[in-house]
Amino acid sequence: MLKQSEQHREFHNDDRQPLNNASKEAEALFQPKPRLVEPSRPADSSPPDAPVRKPRILSASMSPLTPMITEPISSKPQPKPTISVSKLARAHRQRLKGARAAIFKRQDELRAKLNAIDCELRAINAYEAAKNL
Repeated sequence: MLKQSEQHREFHNDDRQPLNNASKEAEALFQPKPRLVEPSRPADSSPPDAPVRKPRILSASMSPLTPMITEPISSKPQPKPTISVSKLARAHRQRLKGARAAIFKRQDELRAKLNAIDCELRAINAYEAAKNL
């Protein structure tokens, strides 16, 4: 029983090893990266007549041309633009007329195919009737 317990513990340790490695790799992703230190130049290496650069400071004030929004943004749903019932009915009527015209066109095509098949069947029937005479 003791041996089985040791094997069980070893088995779990083997399972935990990839998890430990994965957690270490994940933690490493969030560690601050060491900064690369640039080799420092001696202070007196610059020419003596070079002007000293002043740091640039940007202003955070707003320009008078940019109006400030004073109305709070509402989280209420905005009303949808209303479409009149007559426009809605007209749109549906046009859609239905288009669908109806397409069906009639398809019906005419199918009727032409049906007539061709009927014609061939009549020809076969006539041939068989003449052969039996």
